[in-house]
Amino acid sequence: MMNKNKNKNKNIQGFTLILSLVLLIAMSLMGGTLIVLSSSDHRDNNNDDLSQQAFYVAETGLLEAEKFLVNTFLGLPRRAIDDGLESSITDTSTKNIPPSNTVKVDTSSVCYRSFKNIINLEDVVAHHTGGSFYRIVKPIVDQVYASASGKEEKFKDIEERLLNNYTYEYFMVNVGKAEFQEAGSSVAQGSVDVISSGTAYRIYSCGIYDDDRVIIPLESLVVLPG
Repeated sequence: MMNKNKNKNKNIQGFTLILSLVLLIAMSLMGGTLIVLSSSDHRDNNNDDLSQQAFYVAETGLLEAEKFLVNTFLGLPRRAIDDGLESSITDTSTKNIPPSNTVKVDTSSVCYRSFKNIINLEDVVAHHTGGSFYRIVKPIVDQVYASASGKEEKFKDIEERLLNNYTYEYFMVNVGKAEFQEAGSSVAQGSVDVISSGTAYRIYSCGIYDDDRVIIPLESLVVLPG
């Protein structure tokens, strides 16, 4: 009888030990799974942040392209960018003349290849590459960290290194005549809307992070009068 009880106790102890090992392995696997999921979520969030910032950079490219186009039409100085090298154009002979497609587009650029809807485009008004986003926002960064010291200076260095990895690129195409609505007023008639004729331009812009790690393409349509 005593031998039976001893054997029974040994079986229970053995079962308890096996159960403990199984639970330990299961908990270890669950912990490993949680670490992997947490790492994956962090990586996804980081990629989302990079894409969101690249979107803002692409919008900056659209604004820079519109400024270049308008200043060309008005005969005002404008900034040209070729692979990150900036130059100033002061030609006033273009005043009141809608810019035409006289520049060969670089079809090998990462921005050009990001637009799948472009077919057989060769000539454009302008194609500027390697625009520095940091150069545009540097005055704001300097103002924010104007009184920085110690740890804050390190944060500024990190911010500058990150922003320097973002560039914008844009090119624009004269797509022909277009009508647009002008709002005006008259003493006799009050508010009036006039349909006028102008020249339409399709602007393509990209926000680029780390050469081509993240690319966000945007496009817009602008109509110049006359």
